[in-house]
Amino acid sequence: MNRPLLPLLSFSAVLACSLPCAAFAQVTSNLDNLPGGKPAPQPAHHAATHSSHTKTVATPTQAPAPASVAPKHETVPAVPAAPPPPVILPPPFVPVALHAPTPADPVKPVPDAKSSTSTLSGGGLRILFPSGEASLNEESIKAVQAFGAELKNHPEQRAVLLAYATLPGDDISMPRRIALARALSIRSLLIQAGVATTRIYPRALGRPEKTDTSPADRLDIELQSNPVSTSAAPASGTPSEKKATP
Repeated sequence: MNRPLLPLLSFSAVLACSLPCAAFAQVTSNLDNLPGGKPAPQPAHHAATHSSHTKTVATPTQAPAPASVAPKHETVPAVPAAPPPPVILPPPFVPVALHAPTPADPVKPVPDAKSSTSTLSGGGLRILFPSGEASLNEESIKAVQAFGAELKNHPEQRAVLLAYATLPGDDISMPRRIALARALSIRSLLIQAGVATTRIYPRALGRPEKTDTSPADRLDIELQSNPVSTSAAPASGTPSEKKATP
């Protein structure tokens, strides 16, 4: 009778020791997942951040009261006592070659040319040409040279060369080219006579106006007075007065 009880008692002791341990392990491992269980503890810094974030969201922000804006004061730059000194450009560091003025092209007489000259009112000169030609004979060249030699002695005057030309048809370009060739020939003769180039103003006008009653193929040398440069006003601002010559 005693022998069968010993194995039974040993099995019961082992079973009694193993049951509470298994139950305790099951309850502690599933406590957080139960519906009524307590939440797991959180770190201190995480809780503080969460609480501050909750307060910030819950508390509505209020706009600060508008502060009074102080008036802005603009700073006026100081006016210098004297103007800045003038800028003086230094001379070029390389020598600049000065060339003599280009001489006028020579004008050679054409013996068969049908040109002629006549005097205009006011001291001018008119040169007549055949239609479509710009050549000059020897008599016309001498007349223009004599006119230029006289004009050289009157620097207060300038010569305006009004050149006209005609051709059959309605072409506009070719008459102006012929008029320009005539003006350049007369300009060269005046320069050779000693008249400064700044006193000669050639104008190739081409076909004359329909109301123009003068010969169509011509060049008129009109004399005009050079603009007189006025003297500089004195410091007081009143213009200088010229004394009348007795």
